[in-house]
Amino acid sequence: MNNELKNENDDVENSEDLCKAINGIENIDTSKLNILDEELINSSLAGISHKKSLELWDLDLDVLLNTTNNLKIICKNNQKPKMDLCSIINAKSGKCTQNCSFCAQSIHNTCEIDEYGLKTPEEILKNAKGMEKYCNRYSIVTSGKKVSDEEFETILGTLISIQKETSLKTCASLGILSKDQIKAFAENNIRLHNNLETSKNYFDKICTTHSYEDKYKVSQKAKKYGVSVCSGGIFGLGESKKDRHSMLYDLKELGVDSIALNLLHPIKGTKNYELLDNKVYTPIGVIEALKSIAIAKIIYPQSNIRLCGGREHVLKDLQNLALYSLDGLMVGNYLTTDGRNPDKDLKMLKEMGF
Repeated sequence: MNNELKNENDDVENSEDLCKAINGIENIDTSKLNILDEELINSSLAGISHKKSLELWDLDLDVLLNTTNNLKIICKNNQKPKMDLCSIINAKSGKCTQNCSFCAQSIHNTCEIDEYGLKTPEEILKNAKGMEKYCNRYSIVTSGKKVSDEEFETILGTLISIQKETSLKTCASLGILSKDQIKAFAENNIRLHNNLETSKNYFDKICTTHSYEDKYKVSQKAKKYGVSVCSGGIFGLGESKKDRHSMLYDLKELGVDSIALNLLHPIKGTKNYELLDNKVYTPIGVIEALKSIAIAKIIYPQSNIRLCGGREHVLKDLQNLALYSLDGLMVGNYLTTDGRNPDKDLKMLKEMGF
């Protein structure tokens, strides 16, 4: 069986609807807003309600993209928007005891991946220096519910070395952290990454070995101690649109600094791959993905909306359309899947005026 699942919506979504969206935004005049654009922008800036945000799905994609593009310019005081680029390293891979349905690193799934313990500081620093020309933030990610005290100290020292030896800002995604570990992040100006993954109501459909509250409390504690937090989730796990909005408004309640959005790239051997292969639910398509990203930006006009894993798999050659709603992009490889050549991303950004 091929490791790639075909999205049966692709042929439909890449035709009439997408042509309309592309034609609607290719000649955007940011000095002229129609009444609908103005209403949406004012609603967004005032803080669109949870209930009202669900009505955004009734709007055409071109309307949403026009709105988010103008929101970005307005929120930057009419200055040219910039794209915040980050990169990650899978510093400790596989053998995770948690049963996340989407994750290739879980021992509860049957994926064929590279498994290894924590990489050395030298290996990580070398990788960071190699990515420095492509991004301005670098994150160390480890598998497992949490890291040991010894591993944490090694990672902390490595992050400090990256700060000293490169121009990169630093971030880490290490699972559940203690109060003292969070304080160490605060003291060393390290951003915490900690995805909620999905809504509180849907969480037990994707994981039962830890809870939504476990994750929520880590971000809550980090904000309490002044740590910058990047958090988000995955679209395409079988969740409803209401679930996506519920997660987004929980993130808003937490006051996170960066919202990381992923589009499910189903990996053979995971529960989600099996569910999609058996047509238990429909994979997220291009239009739905682009609308989801745009709606997130309308909910969060002042925050950094960042697109991470799965963009190549779901959006393919239409990734540039997502840029109208984005403030950030993850470049390079992901945890267990390959990303696009970063040079191609830089070329795309240049062509789109970034």
